[in-house]
Amino acid sequence: MTGEKVFDGRALPVSAWPESDRRAWIDAQQDDDELLAEPKPAAHLRPSSRELYCRCYGIWLAWLKSEGLLDEKAQPEDRVSSARLTGYLQAERALGNGSRTLVNHAVSLDRMFRLLAAHADWSWTLPMIRKLKSTVKSIKNHSDLPSIRELFEIGIALMHKAAQPIYGSPKQHAIWFRNGLAIALLAARSLMRRNNLAMITIDHNLIKDGTGYALHFSSDEMKGRIRRGGPLPSALTPFIDRYIEIYRPRLLLGKTDVHNMLFISGMGNPITPHNLSDEIGKITFAVFGRRVTAHEFRHATGSSIAKEDPDHVGIVPSVLGHTDYRTSESYYIVADAMAAFNRFDKALDEMMREGMPDDEREDVE
Repeated sequence: MTGEKVFDGRALPVSAWPESDRRAWIDAQQDDDELLAEPKPAAHLRPSSRELYCRCYGIWLAWLKSEGLLDEKAQPEDRVSSARLTGYLQAERALGNGSRTLVNHAVSLDRMFRLLAAHADWSWTLPMIRKLKSTVKSIKNHSDLPSIRELFEIGIALMHKAAQPIYGSPKQHAIWFRNGLAIALLAARSLMRRNNLAMITIDHNLIKDGTGYALHFSSDEMKGRIRRGGPLPSALTPFIDRYIEIYRPRLLLGKTDVHNMLFISGMGNPITPHNLSDEIGKITFAVFGRRVTAHEFRHATGSSIAKEDPDHVGIVPSVLGHTDYRTSESYYIVADAMAAFNRFDKALDEMMREGMPDDEREDVE
């Protein structure tokens, strides 16, 4: 068969899926009313997970369609084979996707297969995914990351720049202020991930609490399904006020504010997680010479605590929302090393002072 169109990596929307796939996806998400009924496999997925799985499955269907392999009458499991999965991943790589992205797409696609056709045997996909994972090098070295204090200060500086404009349009000033606030918020509360940051809703997640603000996320909104929240630094209060009163309305472009989302794009709509993260990456690259992704704010927080206050590294799991001690283990190792170096340096200083004449010792002290 000849391809129906060139594969460009775009996902086929759910509305364009074959009937059998749409019905299987709808059925997988339904809550059961019967108390003893078998729970549906996708009923309790977080919205972000549903969105990810739908997008990856839509890309898979789009590739099948481009190859002339999308049989509308076939069941989801009947279209899957090792050869087709290999061809699909090769097409994704040809679009410039790296190994890590391919692994994420393969894992998400595998989970979607199991949701749509739970009765089928999918054990054969696991070796393929393990092989893909083995090609991805896990990079644990974040030594070139700026400190979380530097990231917070960049956010504040950008908001000051927007509030005292020398050049640029009013819309550009609003974008600067929005980006600065996003960076400062993420630095102040790195428990947020990219989706959490972009999906902050006023009066739902961001709540005015007396003279300040607090952030709250439900268990469904957080990875690990643990409800998180708490007050924001008082230093951010005037900036949040100014953004909501002046710059956010400017970004809305007169459109009806039906979403009440905190961060608005330059087109007057809620900004997507990808686009907001991209804005943060551009700014950090311009300042530090390397992109700092939204996820790397978490590493910057853990590293900063470990290096600057190793005696209190125990707060890292709570600050970052880790539910497993092993996730924060690397920061404990850094903290132990920093504490050891500090003790060693103090011992050297003491040895130097003890061997000095009294007048020189006073100069050192």
